[in-house]
Amino acid sequence: MKLAAVVREQSNEILASWIARFERSPLRFRRATKAATHTAQVASLVDALGVAASSDNGELRLGSDATRELERSAAFLGAGFASEGATGFDVAALLLELRDVVAGLIPPTATVEAAALTRLFEWLTVIALDAFASAGMQSLRERQADQLETGTPVVELMPKVPATLLVGAPSSSVIDNLLSRAWMLAVGTGAPCLIIDCAGLAEPGERAFEAGYQAFLVQAEGSLLQILLSGARRPLRERAAALASEKSLAFQHFDRLDSAVGHAMERAGYTLVRRS
Repeated sequence: MKLAAVVREQSNEILASWIARFERSPLRFRRATKAATHTAQVASLVDALGVAASSDNGELRLGSDATRELERSAAFLGAGFASEGATGFDVAALLLELRDVVAGLIPPTATVEAAALTRLFEWLTVIALDAFASAGMQSLRERQADQLETGTPVVELMPKVPATLLVGAPSSSVIDNLLSRAWMLAVGTGAPCLIIDCAGLAEPGERAFEAGYQAFLVQAEGSLLQILLSGARRPLRERAAALASEKSLAFQHFDRLDSAVGHAMERAGYTLVRRS
């Protein structure tokens, strides 16, 4: 019996066998997910496998039009596992146990179809694991961005002395949001200066700084606000100064945060007592 006919006529048996095998699969360790959670997805995979086997003359060529729906389903399945606290072992177990169930229904004489099925499921497992890893990394980046945006100080160090203290490696969108908040704080308090401290920025954060900074300059253009950059390395401060000049905004750099604070306080009308 051809693979397409096996899948079409025994889909219910395939699904039931897969459930049992997945639950007791030796590939799984934490067992954070149940078979019932993914039964509908596996049923769709089985249907797509039957269609692929019918339309591809049983060859199941990797990357062909016939296997495209299978590949999309595998990628979607892998990405879904990343949000469940599952592991890559669970992803591999789902697909490899399904492969073994289907392979067990193919007659021993159908060696060509068996070999094609093995190659196909190895490929689908790689796709699913890649999607699992990519989704996990994306989720991690989003959590880090949220934490940086929430935890980065945008404060008045003194009345009318607003500052934001950039740290780590925020993305350009996070920097844009932080500087937008800082700009609103400066406007709301009538501050003459805004301190942007870059001493805590990691190198990736410095690379992302320019895009977010440019968006802030568009907001501040035409105002009398003076931008005080502190703790920035030379390439960053030179580029920041040039961009501020393009928008006709006053700009000054300080090597130390306390020097920038002192300047901002003087501009805000504080009388500073200097020790000899």
